[in-house]
Amino acid sequence: MAQKKTFPWRRLVQLGFALLTVVIGIQFIRFVNAYIQPAGAVLPTRPAGVDAFLPISALVALKAWIGTGTFDGIHPAGLVIFLAAIGISLVFKRAFCSWICPIGTLSEGLALIGRRLFKRNFQLPKWLDYALRSLKYILLFFFVVFISMGMSGQAAQAFLQTPYNMIADVKMLQFFLNLSLLGISILGVLVIASIFIQNYWCRYLCPYGALLGILSILSPLKIKRNSETCIGCAQCTQTCPNRIPVDQLVTVRSAECTGCLNCVDTCPVKDTLELRTLKTSMKLSPLSMGITLIVTWSMIVLLAKVTGHWNSTISPEMYKALIPMSYPFTY
Repeated sequence: MAQKKTFPWRRLVQLGFALLTVVIGIQFIRFVNAYIQPAGAVLPTRPAGVDAFLPISALVALKAWIGTGTFDGIHPAGLVIFLAAIGISLVFKRAFCSWICPIGTLSEGLALIGRRLFKRNFQLPKWLDYALRSLKYILLFFFVVFISMGMSGQAAQAFLQTPYNMIADVKMLQFFLNLSLLGISILGVLVIASIFIQNYWCRYLCPYGALLGILSILSPLKIKRNSETCIGCAQCTQTCPNRIPVDQLVTVRSAECTGCLNCVDTCPVKDTLELRTLKTSMKLSPLSMGITLIVTWSMIVLLAKVTGHWNSTISPEMYKALIPMSYPFTY
């Protein structure tokens, strides 16, 4: 009757995307350095994946695409990744957050440190938890209203062509490499909070996650509990990083469910908890979920590259003019 804990496939997928992010970061630093301190005729290639860290630019690009029909050529990979995250959420719940996003992986790592140090992660009172959870939806509302209603398609397209947006990725790097005291303090608070409270950033402050959570409600896949074979051990609820009372539900429909499958992995009774469609017998195990996400993500990126919607159209000459102007110092 007991079910062995399965191989941590999700951790393996998370590690793969985290390492990819590190490689992209190192390549991007080399790219920027080459324009600040030219040392040769051959310049490093800009890694398009860095656009993933420009979600506001991607949201503006989406507005411009809808309003004008023109796909962003400045940070096209950012819009592709944004659309990919939306598409994955519509089908596979918030799997982008729990399987792919490096910030989510970092947040889980910090929570693991907390468990090692204090033997547990702490939970806020329910009233405070509900109040803080609204913050990410408020932030999402602000960005969506400001961009979708405050900008026309033409205005959004014009913004994408500004020098500021062209090197928004460089500005981001500059911010993190030269943190002010305020920046260090804010990041320090977030890190400490994430050690004590599991998924602090994702649960309370991430507007990206709020959007994906709302969209994930439409996903045909849901965590289903077989009440006839359930033994009431509540291990599923205890292991849920988002405090969903899985043991009290037949179908988990919460926008907070990230499809991490921790509950499925932990359930001691075979086939009692499953991620499956409601109207068919299709179901996904942690292994099949990982493979499906990797294949889906790879196909989206490949399609974007083949159709010319991945690499930026900004010329080396434009970078030579803009990057040194934004970097009055070297590092």
